[in-house]
Amino acid sequence: MTFEKVTIIGLGLIGGSLARALRDSNTAGEVYGVDVDQSSIDYALSEGIIDAGSTDIIKGVQNADIIVIATYVGTIAKTAESFIASAREGSIITDVGSVKGDVVREIEEILPPGVHFIGGHPIAGNENSGVRAAVRDLYKGKRCILTPTQKTNPDAISKVTAIWESVGCDVYTLDPDTHDRILGFVSHLPHIVAYSLINSVISSDNADELFNFAGGGLKDYTRIAASSPEMWTEIFRANKTQVLQAIKHFKSSLESIEEAIENEDKDKLISELQKAAGSRRSMD
Repeated sequence: MTFEKVTIIGLGLIGGSLARALRDSNTAGEVYGVDVDQSSIDYALSEGIIDAGSTDIIKGVQNADIIVIATYVGTIAKTAESFIASAREGSIITDVGSVKGDVVREIEEILPPGVHFIGGHPIAGNENSGVRAAVRDLYKGKRCILTPTQKTNPDAISKVTAIWESVGCDVYTLDPDTHDRILGFVSHLPHIVAYSLINSVISSDNADELFNFAGGGLKDYTRIAASSPEMWTEIFRANKTQVLQAIKHFKSSLESIEEAIENEDKDKLISELQKAAGSRRSMD
């Protein structure tokens, strides 16, 4: 399946990588980039990441078959509202946000007749940001979750599925709220813990000296703590209910291990660690 024009709004790591992958796959006749930063547009053009681009969102969405909103979660719905009246009839809007519930509901409420929307979330990325971090094969072998509702047009589902499959994703569907509950545990909580772990080290005496002796365990586990604080602040706020629930579970688990250590309960400690180790190995 091919498209005459795919417009990507927001040329960061996710949007830029998608643009590059779409050009490589020849899925779109034209990949058009929109970004508030002209230097990002210029870089994307010079590197062949996009075919054309502009800071003018209205110009960018005109005659687009597919419009992908790749901005921060907190601005997705507002971004859609800013251009939705200019989208042509039959066009399909999707996004890449890692929180879906409120975003999907807000955009569905403002859809004009003939314009369709389906929420999307590629589970891919790294700690880098910006179009200069765009990776050609970021999505190969990764999962992308689509979050259709009863209001979603079936043609929109098949076309957005085709977009993500063309760049190497395996596509799954979940309802928006189930998506947010799952990602609260498996994505948002790990970032919170990574940030908290680094903060716990720097709050200690002689923090600089501690980091000099940091091995692979700390560095590997906290890699994601180098991710954009602005982006993750919006994600945590947008998925507040599910994130707080995940934190409660983490606190309970941490306290269980703390209690076993404090009481020198070797059997309980081994049990807790074995439970985690077995589950982690099964992930592979």
